[in-house]
Amino acid sequence: MSIRPAGDTVDILEALLTPLQDRRILDVGCGGGHLLRALSERGARMAGADPDEAALEAARRLVPKAQLQQASAQHLPWGDASMHAAIFLNSLHHIPAAEMLPALEEAARVVGKGGSVVVIEPLSEGTFFDALRLIEDETDVRLEAQNAIVRAMRRGVLSESRRMEYDRVEAFADAPAFIARAVAADPARRERALEAQEKLVARFEALSETDARGYLLRQPLRLHYLKVPVGPKPAVNPAMFG
Repeated sequence: MSIRPAGDTVDILEALLTPLQDRRILDVGCGGGHLLRALSERGARMAGADPDEAALEAARRLVPKAQLQQASAQHLPWGDASMHAAIFLNSLHHIPAAEMLPALEEAARVVGKGGSVVVIEPLSEGTFFDALRLIEDETDVRLEAQNAIVRAMRRGVLSESRRMEYDRVEAFADAPAFIARAVAADPARRERALEAQEKLVARFEALSETDARGYLLRQPLRLHYLKVPVGPKPAVNPAMFG
């Protein structure tokens, strides 16, 4: 397993989208609002969309000033070119595969020509993934998300300005804390986690690094910094994408 440099997602986003002050940024699949809060604290004017009303309620409590809407990524209730940037943070692969490309097209519409779309997706590798796959193996759906980005570029909907990979390093006090984190991200995992608990604890302990923070797991992330073309859609050679 290759070790990538550890990275802080919020710091990376700030560097890419600077200056954040008063920039209108949409978090697509905002969940409970952690990214909304982090970027708001750095000056951005945040909006968020999520289909889960319970998650939105949590986000409203966390970031009262954010403009939040219950909506799917494929049908964003914002006007054309109403945002400076749209971000998919670990959310594109949760969209049904057939709707991933329409979701990227919607984000492109909302940011308009010259606008930015940032997609950050987990890769199917790393110690976090290897521990998690006992209760859910997302290999196929994560690949679908990468394929959707390629299709958006082939169609000229988006062009890639930069791509980078880094490790998200998460610290846990113990195996139950990891299991709680995994289940919180998707409650449907709860039953499978209970069934596989003994194996899950053993794998967690075998895969983890340790330091003063506790048990560490690494999840490699791939970031695509995409722009909406200003001119006509370019003719793209499919061979560029393999």
